[in-house]
Amino acid sequence: MERKQDLRVQKTYMALTSTFLKLLEEKRFEDITVNELCSGAMVRRATFYKHFADKYEFFTFVVKEVQGEFLKKNKNEAMQPRQFYKNTINSILDFLDQNELLVTSVMKSSMFPILLDVISEQTAIDVQEKLKEDQRAGVELSAPPEVLAQLFTGALMNITKWWIQQKKRIPKEEIAAQTAELLLRDLT
Repeated sequence: MERKQDLRVQKTYMALTSTFLKLLEEKRFEDITVNELCSGAMVRRATFYKHFADKYEFFTFVVKEVQGEFLKKNKNEAMQPRQFYKNTINSILDFLDQNELLVTSVMKSSMFPILLDVISEQTAIDVQEKLKEDQRAGVELSAPPEVLAQLFTGALMNITKWWIQQKKRIPKEEIAAQTAELLLRDLT
């Protein structure tokens, strides 16, 4: 059962997240300080450190929140697994397209490999959980959920990184359809 969060905590998280995403559009991750994050969000440093050990832990929190939104958006009990994964790919590409400044800033960061690991790790956890749900519902998988989650996540991270770096991009809908078709051959 999901625990309800205090409204003040929710507002604090929203303010910090919003400020962090705006700062990431302007600066590299390593150049953002907890002081300026707290100042922009109008949150005391002590409050920040009450909830997060450092900005890396906060980044992990933000990644989980964004991915949680993807899952909520695509969570439909009647949805077939193939459609769920197609929708997930589309949601990721939409996010990248709509947040290009933020994504470019993160990619330019000297911390990018570490940040990408955080994103990949959380994505793999979410995908693995969904694959296990699919398996319990009777969907036959071509390999164990753990293996398929790593395959899906690795391919997805690389194709989206490549896509965002292209000067003349393949249209979002086209790359989503191609990626889904290739990845879903092995998933379900």
